[in-house]
Amino acid sequence: MTVLLVVLSVLALWAFLTVLVIGLLLILKVLESVRQRLEKIAFGVRAIEQETKALAPGTQALGAGLGGVAASSERAAVALDQVADSLGPAVGALSRRRP
Repeated sequence: MTVLLVVLSVLALWAFLTVLVIGLLLILKVLESVRQRLEKIAFGVRAIEQETKALAPGTQALGAGLGGVAASSERAAVALDQVADSLGPAVGALSRRRP
């Protein structure tokens, strides 16, 4: 009887180890697929980095230029507000004269 229990225990252990190895191999295949995709993404990011490296000096000049445009736009907005305030009474008078 003891020999039968030992044989069954060994068979159960081998079955467990077989299932464990199969499961680990399945996980390994999925991880290899993920690794390949991440390598492709990293390759693309490096390519984009190399292609856009030449843009860095121009972006600083662009930022400075846009700052000047923003300041000019603010001054223009103030001037247009003053014109609108000046024309407000005239527009009101003209709209009252319409039949």
